[in-house]
Amino acid sequence: MKNRDLIRFCLFGLLMLLFFSPCLSSSEPVQARDNTTLVVFSRHTFRGISKNVGPQKISLPQYGIDIPIPTLSYSEDATPQGLIIAEKFAGPGLQEAAALAVGAIAENKVFDRHWDEVRVELAAERTFWTALYLRKGIQEKDAEPNRAIKFTGCKTVSGKAVDAVSSDHPVKSCVPDDVYLQLLKASPDLPKLKATFQDFLNTVRAAIGLSPPVGIPDAVYSPDGSLPKDYDELAALASIIEMIADLGPPLPQIFPSAQPGPLAQLGKVALQRGVDSLGIRFFTSEPSPLSDAVSVFPVNYMMSRPKGSHTIVVSHDNMMSALMSSLGIISSNSAPDDWAFFPIESYVFAFGNSNVSIVRMRVQISGPDGAIPGKYASQVVWKGRLDQWNQKVQALNQRAKTLDLGKDGNACLNAITECKADEINVVFYTRGGQSDHLETPRRSHRRVFDDP
Repeated sequence: MKNRDLIRFCLFGLLMLLFFSPCLSSSEPVQARDNTTLVVFSRHTFRGISKNVGPQKISLPQYGIDIPIPTLSYSEDATPQGLIIAEKFAGPGLQEAAALAVGAIAENKVFDRHWDEVRVELAAERTFWTALYLRKGIQEKDAEPNRAIKFTGCKTVSGKAVDAVSSDHPVKSCVPDDVYLQLLKASPDLPKLKATFQDFLNTVRAAIGLSPPVGIPDAVYSPDGSLPKDYDELAALASIIEMIADLGPPLPQIFPSAQPGPLAQLGKVALQRGVDSLGIRFFTSEPSPLSDAVSVFPVNYMMSRPKGSHTIVVSHDNMMSALMSSLGIISSNSAPDDWAFFPIESYVFAFGNSNVSIVRMRVQISGPDGAIPGKYASQVVWKGRLDQWNQKVQALNQRAKTLDLGKDGNACLNAITECKADEINVVFYTRGGQSDHLETPRRSHRRVFDDP
């Protein structure tokens, strides 16, 4: 009897140990992994002005604007302040955007806050560093579920984008010049291009005390595929205003001799209209079906992700514009602010068993001076049933098939495949080399190079 009692007591003790061991091992509640598949496309952060690509000044004397480009000695790389914004604001902001996307499909109530992979377009330094600091910001915000986020990218020759998931370059490089010119001329958005750029110009003129409003040339392409020079100069001005806003109100930095009152009052409007101008230019430079052919690869990538996986792809604004317009999420017929892509603007795609949602995360502009301190906000821009999503994808694929690039161009396009994204081991060091945290990356860790 005593032996049987002892055996029963031991078995009871073993069962109790197994039952209570999870509670004893951790004081934190165990959160189950959600089975929502998440894919994020994020634009790079604030960058400097290229040393290799002109102009070195904004030359629009016919409109009263003839200014040197502010000295930003980062080439087109991410700026130090831009990396701080990526880490301290955009990384945590993506956590909230993903939670909103998961909640919007009404299948999983809680986003488990983990990420499996950050995939980056490696032909440009600004995307590389943006991805690295986004990952760092997420790991600092939610360390426990994100101890092993893979950092990946396709093997890339300096300055030559090869990843069709994160860049439009592989597809656009297949388009013959004569075919591309016909696509440009056939764009239905050329009148909007002129109107938007002209509105931006007159906003800047009003801010620096010039009046009345002026007109710009029609958006007519020359045989070499270029628009009147005014458009390139205005696009450069819009880019500078956008990229310098992380350092404070942008207009006083660019026009230091103008009256400060109007500059401060119209900074936000000028910034928004400048980025709107860049946005409509994406529509005209990659019209359908070219935008659809570009979008086939990121869409196929999203649909092939493992169930329940969470992935961030760091890319460029022109590729993201092609993707979102081809899916009908943004349109040239919508409000101009919808065309814009600000630094680290992100779209979060959430795929459930029956529903799909898309959330946009965008940096907030302080008004009215136009400074961008770094705070991000998110909103649901589309949600629907899985069959409705599939209809969007089918329509996109059908339009892409209508793109005729000629014999050689079609052969080039058909040869494009998704490249293999290899894992990249990256370690942060302080200047003394003792810590794994660093506010500014050391030059010795540069893995990629400037754009051509």
